[in-house]
Amino acid sequence: MAIFEPSHHTTMTILETILDILKYIIPAVIVYLLIRQFMNQQLQLSAIQQKANAPKETLPLRLQAYERIMLLCERINLSSLILRLNNPNMTANALKNALMVSVQKEYEHNLTQQIYVSGQLWDMVELLKDNTLSVITSAYIDTERQDIEAFANALYQRGSELDQKIGDKVKAAVRKEVELYFQ
Repeated sequence: MAIFEPSHHTTMTILETILDILKYIIPAVIVYLLIRQFMNQQLQLSAIQQKANAPKETLPLRLQAYERIMLLCERINLSSLILRLNNPNMTANALKNALMVSVQKEYEHNLTQQIYVSGQLWDMVELLKDNTLSVITSAYIDTERQDIEAFANALYQRGSELDQKIGDKVKAAVRKEVELYFQ
């Protein structure tokens, strides 16, 4: 029996077939690699454009957050609160409760603004809210046996001190952060 030996003709046919296959595969691989490289470049370009446009898109939201924080400072200012909430028929206890609820609601209403401002500024806002609630409570305790007028006067006095200490610092911090966007 003879062992199968490929003939010269069979070897040429196999090589021709391989070359024919390579004629199609090599250009297809090259086209695939070029398209893949092009798509990667387009994705990178798109990411760069999104990063470049992000400040333009978020700036109005950030400015609005700073505006809302300034408004929050004014709305939880004790003098403003007393003028807004005081009713001649109220008791000191009713006024205290109305003040505390109003401060807490104002804070909760603006809670989402913290994602647009610095952590340090938001910490100052929280400190202002907490101190305002503390002043309301301590003024009420100190004037508990007196009437609403004594309570309101104690709030005005302590509120002006609080506003000068913390409220003004929060407002100054807001202004400082906003200035960073326009330098």
